[in-house]
Amino acid sequence: MQCGDPMRRLIKTLGMMTGLVMVLWLAAIVGMYVFRTDLIYPFRNWADARQPSGLPGAEVRTFTAADGTKVLYWYVPPRPGKPLILYFKGNSGALVSSGPRLTPFVLQGYGIAALNYRGAGGAAGHPDQETLTADALALYDRYATTPPVIYGTSLGAAVAVQVAARRPARALVLETPFARICEAAAHSYPLIPACLLLPDNHWASIDMIDRITAPLLVLQGTDDQIVPLDQARRLFAAAPDPKQIVIYPGGRHNDLRLHGAGDAIRTFLADLP
Repeated sequence: MQCGDPMRRLIKTLGMMTGLVMVLWLAAIVGMYVFRTDLIYPFRNWADARQPSGLPGAEVRTFTAADGTKVLYWYVPPRPGKPLILYFKGNSGALVSSGPRLTPFVLQGYGIAALNYRGAGGAAGHPDQETLTADALALYDRYATTPPVIYGTSLGAAVAVQVAARRPARALVLETPFARICEAAAHSYPLIPACLLLPDNHWASIDMIDRITAPLLVLQGTDDQIVPLDQARRLFAAAPDPKQIVIYPGGRHNDLRLHGAGDAIRTFLADLP
């Protein structure tokens, strides 16, 4: 009996530890589900976008969405003979943080229409996949006389795919894109069944990319800790021609501009027929 007591205590201790781990795991799942909107769309603390800053010649414009919400965007008109770039940013940093990325295009005469997401930078509304897609399409339709270049980064790349799959584009540029947002989340939270917890926010670009008819450029870094390289590779493989991919050794999620991504985009656009 004395020899059995330590074993029983060990089994009991292991059982308690296993139960605690299960409770913590379930709590993490519940927490991700409850706070999924803030995890995907952490927009509320962004800098106010109602005053343009960091983008030369930009002005704030608005349009009224179908549900009555006033949607804000920054606009720079293109010079004669230059296309408009319809730009969708990622989910980190305010619209003002896009200035360094977009300014070189403005200086070369490209126009910019950069969407400010609902709930971001003092804007009204609540973001989700359906409303952000609808807002992006409405912004496209305001300037649809000539097909624009559609350019998106990270989450914005998923928005860009949604638009380019439904509207003509002169070109589509995807920087640090994911195949599905839940798969990118699963990379960061490998023990959480993310694809089961995001039923209304799949942002499944890989299911839409075969509808793209515009020339495609994909940009990704090898050291991206948020969206793994294989996500961009899979998305690129599923896309129809014509297409190009540029992979930057050492490139991370938010620094491809420092590796020359802007030059690659401008060369790509200049070579369009």
